Amino acid sequence: MNLSFMSFSLMRDRMQQQIDADTLVRIAAENGLNSMDIMYYEFLLYGEQELRDALTEYGVKCGCIITGLPMFTGTEEEIRSALAPALKLAQDFGNRILMVVPGNYDEDEQKALAGMSRDEMMEKAVLGYRIAAEEAAPYGITIGFENTPHAMKPLSAAEDCLELLNKVPGLGLIFDTGNFRVADPACDEIKAYEKLKDRIVRVHLKDVVVGPFDSGEACVDGQMIRCVTSGSGIIPIRELIHLLQKDGYDGDLCVEYAAPEVLHGEEHIANAAVYCDYIRGCLAGEPLQAKYGRIEGIGKPVSRQFFGTANLPMLMGKDVNYLLDAALSYGLNSFDCARGYGAAENSLGNWMKERNNRDRVVVLSKCGNVDQEGNVLVNRAVIEKELAESLAALQTDYIDIYLLHRDDPKTPVSEFIDTLNDAQRAGKIRVFGVSNWTDTRIREANDYAAAHGLNGFSVSSPNFGLAEQVQDPWGGDCVTLTGPDNEEARAWYRSTQMPVIAYSSLARGLMAGKIKSTDEARVAELLDPFAVKGYASHENFMRLARCEELSAKKGCSVSQLAIAWMFTQGLNLFAAATTTKVSRIPEQVRALHVELTPEEAAWLDLR
Repeated sequence: MNLSFMSFSLMRDRMQQQIDADTLVRIAAENGLNSMDIMYYEFLLYGEQELRDALTEYGVKCGCIITGLPMFTGTEEEIRSALAPALKLAQDFGNRILMVVPGNYDEDEQKALAGMSRDEMMEKAVLGYRIAAEEAAPYGITIGFENTPHAMKPLSAAEDCLELLNKVPGLGLIFDTGNFRVADPACDEIKAYEKLKDRIVRVHLKDVVVGPFDSGEACVDGQMIRCVTSGSGIIPIRELIHLLQKDGYDGDLCVEYAAPEVLHGEEHIANAAVYCDYIRGCLAGEPLQAKYGRIEGIGKPVSRQFFGTANLPMLMGKDVNYLLDAALSYGLNSFDCARGYGAAENSLGNWMKERNNRDRVVVLSKCGNVDQEGNVLVNRAVIEKELAESLAALQTDYIDIYLLHRDDPKTPVSEFIDTLNDAQRAGKIRVFGVSNWTDTRIREANDYAAAHGLNGFSVSSPNFGLAEQVQDPWGGDCVTLTGPDNEEARAWYRSTQMPVIAYSSLARGLMAGKIKSTDEARVAELLDPFAVKGYASHENFMRLARCEELSAKKGCSVSQLAIAWMFTQGLNLFAAATTTKVSRIPEQVRALHVELTPEEAAWLDLR
């Protein structure tokens, strides 16, 4: 099955003069796609000759043209007239299929549809498609229709599609995997496929979410569907692809791309790669996915790698929905946040609301961080205040994992345990734990909890990674499990198997491949002051050099090797790391597929 690229969502960029025909086609070409499904209007928008030139230059064909016809408002002659130029263009490109959309979506059409019954709409659709099929026959072109995503038209349910197909000889179905949700937000796409599979001439692979959104394609029940990154929504794309393979489908699979408003021009190349990566993985058997563990009290799998939200766009509260979609597409369903991470909770909360996916993701947040002077204040009042603020920012009524960001020795452990148990009983948090606490203090708190019939800390988030943390980067008594001085602490975690959610696992960039082992003398120019203070030791540059050497032999990256090392240490480990580049996410996920022998792991750690 060949992959084709559907580009219509990029028309917004074109209207804002932020993309041209060359860049449009290059998005497909650089993702290894040799075909595009192009709307007739796009030829007018970009320029027909400009698009033809770009397709030729990059060796990409126009696999299918999409055009709209005024079936609900036009006369028979107007329908024929509107179809003629698209048929001619399809013939020029050697297309076997011309996709015809039953309408123009203009104001006149909306008014006309409002006064029609379902049967009247179907009657006009049947007439329109019969005309189209008759006109296309001399060209040897099959007219295809897509189960339309518009609720006012009776073509989004499988039963409607079948009725239309039976009434229009020679008509083919362009099976859109996401649009059935318009007619039934709880649709079973597998059943729809089985009902229609013998009539499919082309497939649009579209992943969607459904919810009470303020924009999108309207569903019959008043909800909306939104197209999202393949693998991050609710459509069983993998299962549908496997069925298509089993049934011998040999047509094109069209990648329906949803262009994020915050990306423009060439920026779409990397984002479109996520869609292609997922779909190609499905075609090969299994898409690349994160590995999972379980944390008692969390009723869903927890990805072994947490996506960290302490990156600049999220700290500023910006829209990074495409980035979080990409993380979820690769199976990263766990997100590390904190009240002290600027407006990151707002970014994460907006994404969950706009994707209606709260039940699918694991949210970790923290309270009680250090202030700018390095002072820590954590007590009942701080916990209750910041928990309320986090819930509001995240736009949720519960947090899966809630941690105390720092220890405050001035506050008795009883106050921490009592307060967090109260929040847990109120349903505001599922499980709770600590960050930057010593194992001695954790045991003290859990002894109190056990003595009073309460739940204790069940999760811990210290620093841990291949690079030794040689100084506290931020102040406030940060706790690390790295280095020889912390061997007893690591032994305690191994024996208890308390989940460890390691932060700064790539030493704030030192082990991320950003710098080379030969850059030791100029590290202050390349990394931020916190990274320099915490990790810029000669021994860590020696570890980096060994990572460079071994990664070259294994055919992986330095960061993959550093992450893989962490999972050889016998801990019940989860690792938090962040990025602002979608291309880095699969690299991080593949890290858990890198195998290290005990000897290699010891050698990397200078042992």
